[in-house]
Amino acid sequence: MRKRDMGQFLSFARKEFIHILRDPRSLLILLVMPQIMVVVLGCIIKNEVDDIRVGFLDGSHDYCSERLTRRICSNKHFIGRGEIGTEAEAAELFKKGEIDLVVVYGSDFANQMLHSGVAKLQLLSDGSEPNQASVRVAYARQIIADFQRDMFSEMGGGQKASDHFEINVVSRMLFNPQQRSELNFVPGVVGVVILLICCMMTSIAIVREHETGTMEILLASPLPSIYVVMAKLVPYLIISLLDMATILCISYYGMGVPMAGSLAVYVVTASVYILTSLMLGLLISTVVSTQLAAMLLSLLLIVPTIYLSGMVFAIESMPAAAQALSNIVPAKWFISASRKIMIEGVGVEHVATEIAALAAEGLAFMLLAWRFFRTRLA
Repeated sequence: MRKRDMGQFLSFARKEFIHILRDPRSLLILLVMPQIMVVVLGCIIKNEVDDIRVGFLDGSHDYCSERLTRRICSNKHFIGRGEIGTEAEAAELFKKGEIDLVVVYGSDFANQMLHSGVAKLQLLSDGSEPNQASVRVAYARQIIADFQRDMFSEMGGGQKASDHFEINVVSRMLFNPQQRSELNFVPGVVGVVILLICCMMTSIAIVREHETGTMEILLASPLPSIYVVMAKLVPYLIISLLDMATILCISYYGMGVPMAGSLAVYVVTASVYILTSLMLGLLISTVVSTQLAAMLLSLLLIVPTIYLSGMVFAIESMPAAAQALSNIVPAKWFISASRKIMIEGVGVEHVATEIAALAAEGLAFMLLAWRFFRTRLA
């Protein structure tokens, strides 16, 4: 390359650097997003599951069962939730979200293990989250296997423990015994898709009015400005409800995802979630000035929505700061409620917390959007 060409080449490269440095959106994508992804994937997302709340259905209350119970509760991954009376009570606690695993001892547990050769033990888990349930069961199985070896060593055995006695562990997943992965992912995918559609389309539509200058004309009409803005949201509310209905039909008839609970409760929950998502899109439209910026900011919501909503990774295994941050992600509450309604078949009393959280976030987004909108008009 000739000296003159090299000078022109460097001039063009310098000009491109200046364009990038003058564009905050480009700097955000090039310099901030990689660090955010590394922090999220490296520090927050973990495959291990902690704080497993375990209950015990013990009909024996003998030396072996009580000793195994203490060992499980003392493990760093488990939190003991006391004794449970019946399996029906365990199912109700699963629906309320108060336990994650139940250990069911067979009758005369110690006598069967030490004299009959085989003791029966059952592990009940919440199959609405099959991946996390499998990890919880695996942790419990490992503790039980260690307990079995220790018991044999204390008896002075010189061969494998299984040659003399063993604990026959049977695991069963409630609400999803076939461990179908679509029952776990479909509610999460629905939440992500609806949030993305509502935020992106709403924010772009309102920002477009500002860019073309028609928003000022609309606000000059006799209709109060709040009504003008809300009227912009109505079409997207109706379209989002139609999308939700279509997705439900595809999930139910095409993929076999059940609707074990009340369809009316699900519709109410979905409607509140859609309204909250629309308010978030409205908030985005008040803090950006171009359609491209609105689209980029909406797309950036995909990262926290996927990783902090419990769609793929267990929130309980994340650091305390990430768990607190996940509470402001609307998809977390919707996905939790969807799994309970669709798979566990719970009533409205079991998803009241999720609905209240979504309504509170929607109200907060609306108030913030209105404040920024009035400031923008001024």
